[in-house]
Amino acid sequence: MQPADLTIVAALETAGTFTGAARLLGVAHTTVSRKLKDLEAHYGARLADRRDDGVILTAEGERLLESARRIEAELAGLERDITGRDHRLTGHIKLTTVDALAWLYMPVLGRFRARHPQIDLALEVGSELRNLSRREAEVALRATNAPDDHLYGREVGQLEFFAYARADIAGDDMMPWLEYGNRDCSQPASRWLRRHHPSVRPEASVPTPLMMHRAVESGLGAGLVPSALAEQSPGLVRLSDAPAFAISIWLLTPMELRQTARIRALFEAFSEEARP
Repeated sequence: MQPADLTIVAALETAGTFTGAARLLGVAHTTVSRKLKDLEAHYGARLADRRDDGVILTAEGERLLESARRIEAELAGLERDITGRDHRLTGHIKLTTVDALAWLYMPVLGRFRARHPQIDLALEVGSELRNLSRREAEVALRATNAPDDHLYGREVGQLEFFAYARADIAGDDMMPWLEYGNRDCSQPASRWLRRHHPSVRPEASVPTPLMMHRAVESGLGAGLVPSALAEQSPGLVRLSDAPAFAISIWLLTPMELRQTARIRALFEAFSEEARP
């Protein structure tokens, strides 16, 4: 027996007939009759007397009705409590991302926390992507041109990669070049370098766009850096007019969390910001 089966008893008491109870429940009257028989078999007692003008609950049926209504009230209260919690701007959000996006969007997160101090925000930065479906995190800020279609997401920006070098070495024909060691940037960066500088052999590699920015800024060589990072360094000069490649920035969350108040508030905070 399931708690939902007890609704049969409540419907019979309210309607007084099998047909009326079926109409209340949106099922066939034969379903009501069958479920009542199943309940009576389960409890080993007659729960309702069948009469020409309808049905009337027995003493045992009345006792079951009292329990049914108590369970119904408890479930309704639980639902209100859970729904209320999800609609309050409180709780915890674990946001997973990579270093460059954490750097670029830290002001957004700072303003979000100032606006919603009752929401605890845990920021996890790493090279390994956390699995949202397994709830290793509630929200992910990712640079990708192919977001998972089973997640709810919004494109919040784009990283455009241009060739940069520090001004004091930009005109040197022997200027070294740097490459990416991570999978997201290495392939498009390598394709661009082979196409535009086929004779160049990179002399060092870095793992992430933020590290590439720092390496180029430090004079280690030329490399492809997101313009949103490079523009913060006046000592860098752009070596190409057109972007080498671009990667979209997505804010992602599991479908079942998209209507939760704290998650909606975070999405709204990102939507209010200008793209990097």
